[in-house]
Amino acid sequence: MEYASDIRAEYDDLRREYYDSQKDKSFVSLGKARSKKMKTDWDNVKIVKPTFLGTKVYKEYDLASLIEYIDWDPFFISW
Repeated sequence: MEYASDIRAEYDDLRREYYDSQKDKSFVSLGKARSKKMKTDWDNVKIVKPTFLGTKVYKEYDLASLIEYIDWDPFFISW
């Protein structure tokens, strides 16, 4: 029971610190935030067309040469 009460007290402190830090923040209204949104003129933006679309297959590539560059952590974490 002592462990649970220690955790509860720690979380109470964390919660209090978080809410105290929120008091000093000033927020703008939703209308003002929307009026300051990023404006993009898509008609004047030059978008580069990719050299190919879809999946590119490398038939003559030795996949064993890639093994040292693979980060296996996400695989092991999910298992």
